[in-house]
Amino acid sequence: MRRLLPSLALPLALLACTPRVVIPDSERDRVASELEGRKRFLRVAAYVAPLWGDRSKRLLCDQPLAELDLVETPEGTPIAPPAAERVLPPGTPVRIDRIEFPTAWTIAGRVVMSPRYHPWAMVQVGGDERSYVVVLSQTVASLEDVRNDLDRLLSTDDPSGAFAALPQEQRDAILDKKPSEGMSPRALEMAWGVPEKRRIDRPAGSEEWSWPGGKRRAFFQEDKLVRWEPKTPP
Repeated sequence: MRRLLPSLALPLALLACTPRVVIPDSERDRVASELEGRKRFLRVAAYVAPLWGDRSKRLLCDQPLAELDLVETPEGTPIAPPAAERVLPPGTPVRIDRIEFPTAWTIAGRVVMSPRYHPWAMVQVGGDERSYVVVLSQTVASLEDVRNDLDRLLSTDDPSGAFAALPQEQRDAILDKKPSEGMSPRALEMAWGVPEKRRIDRPAGSEEWSWPGGKRRAFFQEDKLVRWEPKTPP
């Protein structure tokens, strides 16, 4: 028995985590009724990568993968997912299959090395038979919370026309998930995702955006991107 203890250390450490909130059954029903089966479009360009240790699913995410802290070692060190396989352009049609909340039963059925304590939005992309996962915040507790989380990545309106109208240089930058000098706020949003904070100085005609943890920032003057940090994003 003693010889088994070291091999159990990692699973037991990961099992120590628990979902942060409990979703009432009434809210689960509202989420299923309002969102499941609905068609949407990618609001921004999104990375596609294996879902950490669950190679049967694909992560769909607008953030640089190196910024994600959804899976950790027992010591609390974030583990980034495998490298991105591709980037899907804004306007890519998707369908929300279901919203999967982390009940004890659900967690037990998920791969250990995955963000299994988070709610997942399971979506289908085009004719791909694999499941794509949008990982939601552990704090979502209502239909409105789920919708707000999804709205950062998914849209009821198709932005492909706006994307196609951009200069080729900017379209290429968006598909590389990189800023480009002179981008409009909407174009940068397509490239870097919806910012966490916006600070607007209307008299000066300037605007500053920042993303979670202050890891990325962008500066606009008269609705044109003039500077961003870091110059080479992760």
